[in-house]
Amino acid sequence: MGSAWSALRGHQEQRALFARSVRSNRLSHAYVLAGADGIGKRAFARLLAQSVFCRECPEGEIEACGECRACRSFSAGTWPDYIEVGVPEGKTEIPVAAIAGSPDKRGREGLCFELSMAPLASTRRVAIIDDAHKLNADGANALLKTLEEPPAKALILLVCDSPDSLLPTIRSRCQIIRFFPLVDVDVQAILLEQKFTEDVSVAAAVAAVSEGSLTLAQQLLHPGLRQLRELVSKELARLDQMKPLEISRQITEELQKISAGLEEQRQHAQWLLRFVADAINAALKRLVSGDFADPLHQRLGVRSGTDLLAMLLDRVLVASRHIEGNSPLPLVLDALFDDLARTLRLGPASAR
Repeated sequence: MGSAWSALRGHQEQRALFARSVRSNRLSHAYVLAGADGIGKRAFARLLAQSVFCRECPEGEIEACGECRACRSFSAGTWPDYIEVGVPEGKTEIPVAAIAGSPDKRGREGLCFELSMAPLASTRRVAIIDDAHKLNADGANALLKTLEEPPAKALILLVCDSPDSLLPTIRSRCQIIRFFPLVDVDVQAILLEQKFTEDVSVAAAVAAVSEGSLTLAQQLLHPGLRQLRELVSKELARLDQMKPLEISRQITEELQKISAGLEEQRQHAQWLLRFVADAINAALKRLVSGDFADPLHQRLGVRSGTDLLAMLLDRVLVASRHIEGNSPLPLVLDALFDDLARTLRLGPASAR
């Protein structure tokens, strides 16, 4: 028997946890699948749902053959006992109608109503709420009523970045399963398998800075962002020889070149700040590891150097908040690089 799970990388511990629950007949009615964006939580939830429906799955196992009638119907999106809701295209939240039905059919359609019905072709009904932290207040309260009195044959999977983003009353009625970033080799393999890039060296380089997230990896494949990252690494490597206004001008021009509009410039500017923070963290690691050739070590020593780098990271966070607050990008970048250069040149005392 083949396995639909073979396409999923990572998360074997989480799969084994569900398998133990199934074997002991202790599968809960609701789970929160929590972890960073782009690591495979949604894919895991769908495979778990498919495993519930698979006709060839051995009793007490979490498996999906991918070939039986249930698996084929599930893959085609036509299995009658499966419900999935998320944020509609062009919207920023999950509407209450998806959970409790439209105003004229409130309580007679939507996810909660569907879950209350007896399974049509399976032993359970399974619902996935993707980006569950984006439920609006009415939707969250409607879901809470179902969680308080869950249907006997229902399994609800809430996919979100962090449990803390959910209402405490919802969180307390679910078992929380935490998911962790993918290892670099898995990110690299996915990039190549799904043909995001055919260049092995590019896939490896992107995977190394993706923080285990395929979403971040895809964004980092943007050639303009890669060039921006190289520019930041090159300029920050010169430490106190930085020419702040010149760097700010170069980076502003690069942001304008790779962005379709102001909103995209702001998104790319946040990536820029991530690259700056990465460069600072790399310098911090060199100091802590005892790299005596490091210019900061020679000039300041480990303790003063780490204090200084911590201050620089704080300054990057301030710049990020300014960008989120819609401050003019050129002014934010001018001030940021001027402060970085002055602090690097004068040491920790200059930031007091």
